[in-house]
Amino acid sequence: MKGTNITHNRQDIIFKKMSVLFKNETLKYYELNLPKIISVKPTELPVINVSNQNMDFVFELEDNSLLHLEFQTTWKKADLLRFAQYDIALYQKERRKINTVVIYSGKYESAENELDMGSNKYKVLQVFMIKYDGIKRYEEIKGKIEKGEPLTDKDLMDLVFLPLMRNEKSEEEMTKEALELAITIPDENKKEAVIGSLLGFSDNYVREEYLNKLKEVIRMTKIGASLFEEGVEKGKREGKREGERKGKLEERKELIIEILNQRFGEDFDKRLEEKVRKANEETINQIKKNILSITIEELKEILK
Repeated sequence: MKGTNITHNRQDIIFKKMSVLFKNETLKYYELNLPKIISVKPTELPVINVSNQNMDFVFELEDNSLLHLEFQTTWKKADLLRFAQYDIALYQKERRKINTVVIYSGKYESAENELDMGSNKYKVLQVFMIKYDGIKRYEEIKGKIEKGEPLTDKDLMDLVFLPLMRNEKSEEEMTKEALELAITIPDENKKEAVIGSLLGFSDNYVREEYLNKLKEVIRMTKIGASLFEEGVEKGKREGKREGERKGKLEERKELIIEILNQRFGEDFDKRLEEKVRKANEETINQIKKNILSITIEELKEILK
């Protein structure tokens, strides 16, 4: 996942919601002939760092093979090498066949799909979302919701992939609009599944600074509340730990002051005492390390 975008707890929530949407589905709507998806498979590969900190999407398929899904809004040949490295690490862990699909945003009509390494070749399947009219699909899905018509599986899937379809707006703007539309879905389970999938996939093409706008959109939904509360609780825990750390530092300072008073008597005056109290942790550790051998001159030098 991107650095601070999605924590492990949030990732678990998102994967659960995605499982609701993708279970028993295929990517047939996007011209891919693959077995049905059985589950979303959270996969951590600590052996090799190749994912650029984005969330990795691996799905378990009906035939016991795996689907590795990648999203690209840019194209570089080095990306193929990155995908290959990831798949080798994934195969080493799972020992299963891997189908790698790269989904390109509406900016691309073609891209290389094979890495020729001599006797070894690595090849990926590709989906070019420029084939699909994002504006048209948005209006069609919106119209169905407004009329109270049930959404098909294809409607739900298209809503998730809407930000990558052919459109005049950016992927970020369309992610926001897709989330706003998803919030109006009457069926709570489908709503949560679409929102979770949009959030998960958007980690690959939404800038970190844009995430607050998305958070505001989903804030009042159940999944938004779950993700937001998890962040608040994490903040509280971190704040508590920081408070405890500062408390222990203050205790160490008072103990050091007491020892220095005993060692130097009147030479350790109120001015030096105050400097110790204001000193940072690194300075306190330096004094503590040498507290039985330090001279008053050396102490004054450290506290300058």
